[in-house]
Amino acid sequence: MTATSKRILLVDDEQLVREVCSEILLSDGYQVDTAPDGFAALARIDTASYDLIVLDINMPKLDGIDFCRKATGGRPELKDKFLFITGDLFGEGETLHFFCKNASVLKKPFTKKDFLDSVRRILSLTARPATPQQPL
Repeated sequence: MTATSKRILLVDDEQLVREVCSEILLSDGYQVDTAPDGFAALARIDTASYDLIVLDINMPKLDGIDFCRKATGGRPELKDKFLFITGDLFGEGETLHFFCKNASVLKKPFTKKDFLDSVRRILSLTARPATPQQPL
């Protein structure tokens, strides 16, 4: 499966991070949708399917961990399709426990190579094509 057939949802409250990461992914041939927070991302996954969801942990309204819990509660097939990006991995005990058990994490700041390597690694592990979800 080629990069162009892979669809990624990028969720971060910082516009600059969304823009830079989107450009990196687009230039590597991925299809990219973005959302500024967890609630907007929940709306996106209700209308489209994604091969990978890249998201920040610390966001207002609905943070990355709560988004992940809500998203996988309704769509368990998403469980292995998350790449968290964060500048503060060791803030709270619950956060660290969650990541040790559930997720791939990339610590900010990261290089373009590290970012793409992480994306490719997760996509190679999940190697299931996304199919559009039918509206309810």
